[in-house]
Amino acid sequence: MKISTSYFAIIVIALLSVSCEKYLDINKDPNNPVEEYISVEQRLPAAIYHTSLQEVTQLNQLGSFWGGYWGTSTEGSNTYKKEQLYNGPAIMAKRDGIPIWENGYTYLNYYELLRIDAEGEGAPAYKAIAMVMQAWHYMRLVDTYGDIPFTQALQGQKYPRPVYDNGADVYKSSIDMLSTAVELLGRSPLPSEKRPGKDDILFNGDLSKWIKFANTIKLRALMRGSEVNSSSYIQSEISKILTAPSVSTTASVFLTETAQVQPGFNATNLNPFWSTYYRNSSNKTTNGYIHIRPTQFAIDSYKLLSDPRLSRLYAKTKSGEYKGVIFGYEGSDAEYNKDNTSPLLGPSENGGKAAAILKSQTQPIILLSAAESWFLLAEAAHRGWISGDAAEYYRNGISASMQQMEVSSSERDTYLSRPDVVYNNTLERIILQKWLALNSISGFEAWSDYRRVGLPEIPNTPGASPDERPRRLLYPETEVQTNIAEVTKRDVSDITTARVWWDKE
Repeated sequence: MKISTSYFAIIVIALLSVSCEKYLDINKDPNNPVEEYISVEQRLPAAIYHTSLQEVTQLNQLGSFWGGYWGTSTEGSNTYKKEQLYNGPAIMAKRDGIPIWENGYTYLNYYELLRIDAEGEGAPAYKAIAMVMQAWHYMRLVDTYGDIPFTQALQGQKYPRPVYDNGADVYKSSIDMLSTAVELLGRSPLPSEKRPGKDDILFNGDLSKWIKFANTIKLRALMRGSEVNSSSYIQSEISKILTAPSVSTTASVFLTETAQVQPGFNATNLNPFWSTYYRNSSNKTTNGYIHIRPTQFAIDSYKLLSDPRLSRLYAKTKSGEYKGVIFGYEGSDAEYNKDNTSPLLGPSENGGKAAAILKSQTQPIILLSAAESWFLLAEAAHRGWISGDAAEYYRNGISASMQQMEVSSSERDTYLSRPDVVYNNTLERIILQKWLALNSISGFEAWSDYRRVGLPEIPNTPGASPDERPRRLLYPETEVQTNIAEVTKRDVSDITTARVWWDKE
């Protein structure tokens, strides 16, 4: 991963009178928490920051390649070769691999310490937040690897080689964890209880937003199982959300705003997406900016609909056109050089104005967008699992994306009136617009949707057979070396054959 490690030492927030080193002190053993007391006010922002960091870098990058958004210029083909050629062993390698497993369990470990400390301090709101984020990470690990440790996880001294739980069971347990967390968040607090405030760098202590966030994560999880779980189970779990005492409308219990993390980025400690894929602290363009290019498929998808987001996402080439690349192309054709293809658009290429993805060096990290939430509701309504108008949810998803990507209301309205954009009661149209909205924001969700329902029809890397697609990652070398008995029980031979539990496409 070509991502600066300096963010693991960033001063996350200036409002706490603690040292940076203490503030981001995350235990490095992913299966053996250190019982060291740190106040919940100190643990919470560090944990949330690292969750968002993994989301915007490791997961978004991998998903943006495999979800159809990104390829590379000719100059960058070797930089991301393992991703473009589906080289599972290289991705799992301890050196130069992608440590999603290691980081995921490290952060789970940190939330576990937050939960333990919250219980000791009489801070149920912090405990509930820790549970929400643990559910998030457990499901991300299942989405990436399949079966994982759950019941014996985070207990290194007791279970140094934890057994793996079935991915579907981990999902159900995580959904239950979210339900329990919502109950905790919704209870009336005692005067003596600690409640998050500015240390909550996601929602600034607004527990009602944490409830909506948890419900939206749960809805996402239920949509993951759309092709394999029974409708009765999904509807039963959605009913638990909608029958809560404070519910007035379906949309009122889910996010209608973007969940974004703002730890206090500044001119020295930049937003990590910006500093990885655009410009560094010296305002010099990065290798990521030079190497990453949109696929021609992405360019054509926006062009086909005369989508105004195209001009906010990418800069034109010197010849005055939008030009993409072929994902996985290994040749040396000058047609795909950096000078002949479109880079991401940033303020320097946009007259100093914010663009769709690159707005400023201090922009927040998007953890879950409002657009994604609306499209989840649209799909649930389309499938008959919730009440409400699927067409309205669908339009709201497009509108939220347009607002996020700096599109004017008049351009939005014109776009929404197009016959090939108007909701036509098909899943294909919902997933396409969701895909267009999540471009480079949540590539992991795009890849997951493709694995789940096969939409949109993303071109494959050259030379691969039509059904030879990356379905999951191999377990990392670190796990193979320490827990080989569990690893060998699973099909781990090829990332294009073994599937996670919900992937039946």
